[in-house]
Amino acid sequence: MGTRNRGRGVLLCAAGSALILAGTTACGGIDTGEGGSAGGEITVTAFAGPWGELFTSSFVEPFEEETGIEVNVVTGADGEWVTQMRAAGGENPPFDLVALTSETFHQAVTNDLVQPLDPDALAHWSELDPVLVEQSTVDGSSYGAPLTTGSAGLVYRTDLVEDPPQDWEEIFDEQYCGHVALPPLTYNIGLQFFSALVASEGGDLSDPEAVDRAFERLEELKGCVSAYPSDAGNVGTVLQNGDAWIVPFWDGRAIAMEQEGQPIGFTYPESGAVGALTSYYVAEGTQNREDVYAFLDYLTSAEHQKPFAEGTFYGGGNTGIDHSAEFDERISYGTDVYEDFTWVDYGAATPNLNEWQQRWNEIFQ
Repeated sequence: MGTRNRGRGVLLCAAGSALILAGTTACGGIDTGEGGSAGGEITVTAFAGPWGELFTSSFVEPFEEETGIEVNVVTGADGEWVTQMRAAGGENPPFDLVALTSETFHQAVTNDLVQPLDPDALAHWSELDPVLVEQSTVDGSSYGAPLTTGSAGLVYRTDLVEDPPQDWEEIFDEQYCGHVALPPLTYNIGLQFFSALVASEGGDLSDPEAVDRAFERLEELKGCVSAYPSDAGNVGTVLQNGDAWIVPFWDGRAIAMEQEGQPIGFTYPESGAVGALTSYYVAEGTQNREDVYAFLDYLTSAEHQKPFAEGTFYGGGNTGIDHSAEFDERISYGTDVYEDFTWVDYGAATPNLNEWQQRWNEIFQ
């Protein structure tokens, strides 16, 4: 499928009503004969908060009602799930199906915590975006079923910034000195911004000289950074309090804040956003393969991804979603968009992350 809405410099400054994301688990139902076993049970992870609530209402509730398979949803964050899976050692995993970002996916594959998918067992596999599928492919084996993709760009206070930023470079503008929030490299949006900075200097993360040039650029922000948010909640707080006027962040998160009535805008950088992908992975050692694949069919269908994508304001993994006009107008998504993304090279980043974070600390702390 082609590109949907490749607009850049999107201004999100119109206040809207807050989106209510509610969901309670419903059990029971009938066996439809479409895979899975009535009366079965699986354990699936979901990110805590509204994300997990919408996940339940979009996927879990209709799946349980139709198949009779019970889905136990464990909420939290992917870093802690990987830690728990490593503790299990590939036997009796705590989850059957786990949500991972690109960063934690590489940790999971390296430690044999997840297994390659069987595309032939998924009815909607051919409908999934090929660029997103490739991001979860290792040595020719596909591991992840893409759910949503966000764009890392620049979030800013519309009431404090007169001219919206157009590209990454503008975060160095002197007008923002003293008002920049910069996440550390150990927080995935921080590493995504760093990757964009390396790319803007004409290199990639596997090139030590390009990495050095990016750190030289970061030196220019010394004395200008007012906050170092290490999670999404902190980013929201420093923006809401006015402690920062501009920060690298994701389009979906920005729109959610704007929908709550906050004076927030988002820029898709002209030189290219950075991809932020969440996919679902089958745990190594699961004893519920049939039921897991039945749930994956729900998870990858356009019908069920649509309400989840539009509720989170992130592009869905299925290319056949017929999005609303409002979504098309506000969100940049689609195969051509993803091809233009800067994607973090975690193969290069992960072995060097501790050293890079230390260099970052020497500049800012």
